[in-house]
Amino acid sequence: MSSPIVAEFLGHLLRASWQASVLAVVVWLVILALGDHLNARWRCRLWMLVIVRLAWPVSLPSPVSLFNWTGIPLGFEASYGTSLVIGPSLALMRLLESPGVQWIWATVALILMVRALAGGFVAVWIRWTSRPVDSWEAWCLLQSCKEVLHLETPVAILESAKVRSPCLLGIWRPKLILPRGLLSELTHPELRLIFLHELAHLRRRDLALNWLLAAVELIHWFNPLVWFVTRRLRADREEDCDALALATQPTAGRVYGEVMLKLLERVTPGPSAGSHLSPATVGILGERESDIRPLLQRLRAIKRFRPNARTGLVGFCTWLAVALIGFTDAEPGSLRELADEHPGIAAEARS
Repeated sequence: MSSPIVAEFLGHLLRASWQASVLAVVVWLVILALGDHLNARWRCRLWMLVIVRLAWPVSLPSPVSLFNWTGIPLGFEASYGTSLVIGPSLALMRLLESPGVQWIWATVALILMVRALAGGFVAVWIRWTSRPVDSWEAWCLLQSCKEVLHLETPVAILESAKVRSPCLLGIWRPKLILPRGLLSELTHPELRLIFLHELAHLRRRDLALNWLLAAVELIHWFNPLVWFVTRRLRADREEDCDALALATQPTAGRVYGEVMLKLLERVTPGPSAGSHLSPATVGILGERESDIRPLLQRLRAIKRFRPNARTGLVGFCTWLAVALIGFTDAEPGSLRELADEHPGIAAEARS
């Protein structure tokens, strides 16, 4: 396989990946600087700016653009035509046109696609081998939780021996899957918190987001910062779902922490059919069920939870500022200055 079209696509991919990487570093520094002044919901929205930037086809030049100061990425050049753009240099285009590079990118992308689709098929298998929960009390509790979160989407409760912790699956017809025997082990307040967390995922449309993140990882698999961003986004959305659940019961922090520890005791190390690495499921124990580190971070966030914390203004202003500098491109004058600093690349582009 050696195609100029594929090479041009990879060139655009590299540029988008470089710009998103710069934006990811800025977002990470902002999150570190603001600390507790930025809640999990606004952290998720900041990470989503990076995800959208990876697929953003066009952007407008601006004097406040972040890319006025970052310079031209290595292997790219600024062309002086009717429109001033940054594109791959001839040397980079020759590299991207080589069959080896194109085959490597396509092979890894195909492997990741097969893995994601396999996760989807496993979710379908879990769905069809699960049985409905025969509990009027559980059904009434679920309806009560839906009313609290203002959800009208029908959700069925199923039970399966193939999952180790509660999870949600199905974008159009969502199903709440509980491990077999869990209902008898939990109290009413504990079960309510689990339902609220899973319904919070539904309210946030996290199942659809999972497939978007899987597509981004598939296309930009070569960029380690992309994997860092998707992992941080998944971790922060779990904290946001915790906060949505606790907002309805501000005094239930201790019970919430205890129920998470109960669920963790049911999980044994190793892969399972209900692994949350699949983009087709989301669950209360997060991306990796047996990984204790993100759970410890969530438990600390639960302990610090304050129902009346006002972080909306700080979050919105921060998000708007990062969007303005990250979703715009450098002005033509800035690009010319940057290109003039690399006369060798410019001469190669004009030859």
